[in-house]
Amino acid sequence: MIEKQRINRFLASCGVCSRRKADLLVKEGRVTVNGETCVDPSRVIDPDRDAVSVDGEKLALQEKLYLALNKPKGCVCSVSDRFTRTILELLPPDYRAKGLYPVGRLDKESEGLLILTNDGALAQRILHPGKHVPKTYQVLLDTAVSEDFIDSLSRGTVIAGRLVTPVEVALMEKTPKGRWVSITLSEGLKREIRIMASTRGFRVERLVRTRIGQLELKWLKPGKFVSLEGETLLDMIIHGGAV
Repeated sequence: MIEKQRINRFLASCGVCSRRKADLLVKEGRVTVNGETCVDPSRVIDPDRDAVSVDGEKLALQEKLYLALNKPKGCVCSVSDRFTRTILELLPPDYRAKGLYPVGRLDKESEGLLILTNDGALAQRILHPGKHVPKTYQVLLDTAVSEDFIDSLSRGTVIAGRLVTPVEVALMEKTPKGRWVSITLSEGLKREIRIMASTRGFRVERLVRTRIGQLELKWLKPGKFVSLEGETLLDMIIHGGAV
């Protein structure tokens, strides 16, 4: 038995669109419930009993999917793009129509651990600032850095008018020596690590996300993914695990 829910949540769970866009579909009169037009986005429906359609096409709840992917450099975290390869194009064709989207983002030139799902509730649990899910990155800079650089990063960087302070910054024992830095952040702002480096006169040559919470990227090769159960994924993020 599926719990009763607001119609905008149901539309989002079917992979039609986001909840916000679902509100618009309803208000535009494009959604019917049991053959009658629904114009109230807050209406509660019973997925086991009510027949919901959009533009005449009956909907059904999609199977919830949870993927951990090693994003390679050169593709974008988008479900579609006219000019650039997307992360969905890394997946087999049967996955691409499942309403999957990235939980958080990595820019085109960045690599590493990325979660894809069509479960909005789980995505919100990971992304919500109140959950404090840290993310760790290994960053290769164009020249060697000093302890002064590490101390400076630790004190924070003003980005878009606010002070952004990493959870942890450390110089790594990794070749080329003195150029790899590990940075753990508790919030995600657009290109924040690249901004942190550039404001101090350094350029990021490589940026790899290696950890989300306690979930570590360990054996997945670039462009590959693994499918997990939702509760298993959350347990690995909270208590530890590797993909």
